[in-house]
Amino acid sequence: MKKLIFTLLSFCLLYGNSYAQYCGHNGTPSGPTQCTPDGSLTKPGLGPTSDSLAPVINGVVSTTVIQFKNYDTARYQGNLVTVQTLKIDSIGNLPAGLCWATNHTNNTYNNQEEGCIKVTGTTCSDPGVYKLFIRVGVDIGLGVAIPINAESVGLKYYVRVKNNGDADVALDTSQAVAFSKPAGYSANANCSGVGIQDLGNPMSELSVVPNPFTSKATVRFFSEKTMTVTERVTNMIGSEVYNKEIEVKAGENISTLDRGTLAPGIYFYTIGSERTFLTKRITISE
Repeated sequence: MKKLIFTLLSFCLLYGNSYAQYCGHNGTPSGPTQCTPDGSLTKPGLGPTSDSLAPVINGVVSTTVIQFKNYDTARYQGNLVTVQTLKIDSIGNLPAGLCWATNHTNNTYNNQEEGCIKVTGTTCSDPGVYKLFIRVGVDIGLGVAIPINAESVGLKYYVRVKNNGDADVALDTSQAVAFSKPAGYSANANCSGVGIQDLGNPMSELSVVPNPFTSKATVRFFSEKTMTVTERVTNMIGSEVYNKEIEVKAGENISTLDRGTLAPGIYFYTIGSERTFLTKRITISE
């Protein structure tokens, strides 16, 4: 039995909103037909390899099935523990117009269970290589999902997009697009852009872990681009108690929120600009 060793983040409840469209499931009005695991994977992870899948053709309806096999063990606080379940919480940066679904209604898999992810739709995104951001949570018998860095455990995947009639797009991961953007092909009646640009906010997926916290917490979020933003903390009556400008990069950003001299209580952490921002309610404990 293969053992996967990785470091889990601090104990907390998993929080994450899908910022790529979620298809739903078979039996719902908008849900696609579910995929079926084919038993092709001999070890945990995703398959086939990204370069084995045909590129998605711009403006043409496509369906891609990715096989998945759950892991069995993990290292938590220095100890090797059993993975009870793993939940695929969200998949970010799918090319605009595509959505995803799994063969389970709750996207949750037991120890070493096999499954699949179905990606379907019609894209209008620019040709290129799109790196997926997969968010997962693992239950190791504590009764809650602990968020982990999916890429660090091998859940890394890319989707290629090309125009109809063009040569295949090479899987050059160094040139992968950080976030998908609808290309604005207004002449294509089949194109329905539902990528991150449609959200009107260049940032998404804000989480503060742990929450509540006593001294420090880890802040995670995704940004569409490199830019300067403001992070601030306000109390329950709206008074600002912390304000700082920071530089963020395209992709996942991780920073530390220090309690400093703040008294125990409920606050609101906000990051962004005056027009586009993300807010999370936080609690500071004794």
